[in-house]
Amino acid sequence: MDTAAYIAAFVVILLVLVVLHELGHFVTAKLAKVRVEEFGVGLPPRITGRVFRGTLYSINWLPIGGFVRLTGEESAGILVRSVNHGQIDAEYLRAGDRISHVGGKRVYDRLQFARMYAEALATGEAVISYSRTDDDGAIKHWTFTRRDPRLEAGPTPDFAAAAAIAAHFRNAEKSGDRDETDEALARFEDVTGIATGIDPHSLGSKSRPTRIAILAAGAAVNAILPVFLFTIGNLIPDNVPNGPVIVTSVISGAPADRAGIQPGDRIVAFDGTTIRNTTDLLRETQTNLGEDVVFTVERPEPGGAGSLASVPADVRIAETFEAPVHLRLAPPVLRHVVREDESVTEIADLLGVTAGQVLGAWGVEAEELEEGRVIDLPGGDSYVVEDGDTIGAIAAKPWIRTSALYRSLGIDPRHPPPGTEIEIPQGATGIGVRNDLTGTTRIGHGFFDSIARSGSQIVDTFLIVRNRIRSWIAGGPGLDFSGPIGIARVTGEVIERAGWVRLIELSALLSLNLAIINILPLPMLDGGRIFFIFIEILRRGKRISPEREGLVHLAGLAAFIIFIIVISYFDIVRAVSGESAIR
Repeated sequence: MDTAAYIAAFVVILLVLVVLHELGHFVTAKLAKVRVEEFGVGLPPRITGRVFRGTLYSINWLPIGGFVRLTGEESAGILVRSVNHGQIDAEYLRAGDRISHVGGKRVYDRLQFARMYAEALATGEAVISYSRTDDDGAIKHWTFTRRDPRLEAGPTPDFAAAAAIAAHFRNAEKSGDRDETDEALARFEDVTGIATGIDPHSLGSKSRPTRIAILAAGAAVNAILPVFLFTIGNLIPDNVPNGPVIVTSVISGAPADRAGIQPGDRIVAFDGTTIRNTTDLLRETQTNLGEDVVFTVERPEPGGAGSLASVPADVRIAETFEAPVHLRLAPPVLRHVVREDESVTEIADLLGVTAGQVLGAWGVEAEELEEGRVIDLPGGDSYVVEDGDTIGAIAAKPWIRTSALYRSLGIDPRHPPPGTEIEIPQGATGIGVRNDLTGTTRIGHGFFDSIARSGSQIVDTFLIVRNRIRSWIAGGPGLDFSGPIGIARVTGEVIERAGWVRLIELSALLSLNLAIINILPLPMLDGGRIFFIFIEILRRGKRISPEREGLVHLAGLAAFIIFIIVISYFDIVRAVSGESAIR
């Protein structure tokens, strides 16, 4: 499968997840009788659209998401309740129109509109922008200008009165007198013939719990969707690595070492939960970081059948014991600088790890070779390096002997070059592990068991995210971020390693990530808008001005774009260097 197919798969996943997110906003807004002006699949520019029951449903050119546009997202909006056509021409405003701008500046409430319109009329010209819903449900936007035709001869009565009203508004604003403000507002409506009110179908006009529900609905959909996706994934039989888990190395002084665990031991349970393989052990460890847990350990008889090289059927257990282990949040990293003639095995013994871990830290197997290079092999055979080939990838081919490959490349895999820096993470327990049996067993789950497992998978995902943050704060490894490029690469690697079926689980994880990120109280995101509602509650109903809130969200958008650019840069660097996207 080529790169184009991987990118297409990623785009489809992202499009579906975002559209379902926006569908959550759409449905709750409709239920709350908030006007949905547009529901878009993809991002503009628009390809086509159709109006149905007052909402424009559009398909757009950029297939990387979707959007919902609601009336009055910033404020309650300004609705024209009535128009006195003796004061203003009938071809202009009508009852039911929604005013958005005066003189090109956004207006958010009827008082602001009245003040700005009066000040504009006082100068002899006022420009109003507004929208109107036609009988077929289509929303159209209009602008009209009121200009005094006899301005040169002196202002006409309503324009002159507007100047007085504008001064009245300024005096009321200085004094803070509500009665004076109401009086100026009444005079404005009498002079202009425009009576306004709150748009009952705007988001801003709804109660605070309703607004929170609408804003949180998208993240709620993304949080609930994984239940269905994980359930489907669990229903599909999967190849599960065979166990049990064998300890291959124990770092001196690490929690496992202090608990008495030794190389060759078998870990069969974790706090009473059966451990089938290394995948189970890793999951339980990551969800319990920072905790004290108990490993159930089986120790084979010393020598003979109980050794690391033994066949599982021959293993005779000498004892079974409980080992209390603390799972470190921020374990230190083992560091070593290679000395002259020092071998991989000597370094492994010194650090208390396996030779394979030392080779991995050395990085020789991850070294990418030049495309087109011809490697001469024993017996007259040869291999032509393909794009992206690493030494490890070539050595993994069944017809190539690893030792012969290293000899052909002139590399001694037993002795890293002097001065090479070896860094090996200790892990939470300080042990290295492997599965005792090679191969896999195909396992499926029943319907109700799949639902129960999906709930556990969602909880585990939240716990892992929480623990990664705790580990970072405690001084552990930094947090890994991936932008669109990195996630597209992850999609491709998942398909290559586990097949298309595993994309269901990847989609579930991406959906959970969207839910978590969107609900965070960050500007521009749904959580950021909800945060402003909570500020409104703390201020006893007094809102932050829409202009200031809009500036905060604009700054958040700019920061988000910069963040994505930076992450994408490092995603590209990792891709060029040949580093795996799955870390």
